[in-house]
Amino acid sequence: MVVAAATWGSLGLVEGACVRGPRGGCSPADGHRLRWWVMFASYLPTFFLVGTGLTANRWPPAVGVAVGGVVGAAYALTQGRTTAYVITAIVLLALAVLAPAQTWRRKRRAVSPSGR
Repeated sequence: MVVAAATWGSLGLVEGACVRGPRGGCSPADGHRLRWWVMFASYLPTFFLVGTGLTANRWPPAVGVAVGGVVGAAYALTQGRTTAYVITAIVLLALAVLAPAQTWRRKRRAVSPSGR
């Protein structure tokens, strides 16, 4: 759910882009302020969730990253087929494959007697 929220927020930036704010910084385009805040609120938990999913020896965090990555990628591709959407989907699908693969590899090493 957190990965999907971060994806939804990120796609708001892809779609709406940044406009020059009153103080010169990047601010959300009109109509994209909710996505902007969702993105910022969901990035920190996403960082920890993905980090846990990629480094844990347990299946639930890895499966959570995999499901979130697939759902986020599907959502990204339903929003558009421009380069930014496709890159977002590719990154999410890479995480969806990498998290369970890393967990499987770690579990296999823990079981193997030689440690290789």
